[in-house]
Amino acid sequence: MAADSAGNDLSAAKIVVTSAFRFAPYDATQKLTADLIAPTVADVKTGLDKIFTKGGFVGLITEDGAPQDSRDADDAIKFHQPGYSINGKASLTAQFTVAEDNDITRQMTIGKPDANGVYHVTDVIQDGKWFCYQETVFKNGTHRRRLGVVNLTGNEQGQDTAGKNTGDAWTIEWIQDDACDSGASKYLQSFVTPKASSDSHATDHQADDSESQPVAD
Repeated sequence: MAADSAGNDLSAAKIVVTSAFRFAPYDATQKLTADLIAPTVADVKTGLDKIFTKGGFVGLITEDGAPQDSRDADDAIKFHQPGYSINGKASLTAQFTVAEDNDITRQMTIGKPDANGVYHVTDVIQDGKWFCYQETVFKNGTHRRRLGVVNLTGNEQGQDTAGKNTGDAWTIEWIQDDACDSGASKYLQSFVTPKASSDSHATDHQADDSESQPVAD
């Protein structure tokens, strides 16, 4: 629907339906480019499959650990003349709580097992960079796509309470890297909006089952 007389548009409200995170080990031979997630790309999964072939989705995220974006920055540089400043260097992060124990969550936290299937654990965060694709679906049918390089910087392990899902709270930091946008951006982002109604009158759009799910394996 179009904005009302007060300038408010309910269909533009950021009401989240679901989201997904996909990770893969960093590979300097691969490039993350804008054309991979452009709004004109209907089948984003096919274009990303080659890059993420050695990775996977973290899967389920706990209800109380939904993704939360955050920004932290150095103090802004201010000048003698009022009204002029330069923002300090920013750190862009996302926090979310993974609910699943699977191949990719283990690989990013405790590493890979030896030939006998045993993990030799020295930490619950593995060093190194990762490719990351995040897709968020909103109630109005819009899909927000993000693609970039991250470090896993935090892993607060949940309590092993009987009968409850033990989630691990992760923090990832988006980093500028030559593999993503030739080093010009911390991440690439696009919005895929619902197709406009053929009706001449603007109507509210409710996402159907196909629209309300992010890409998956």
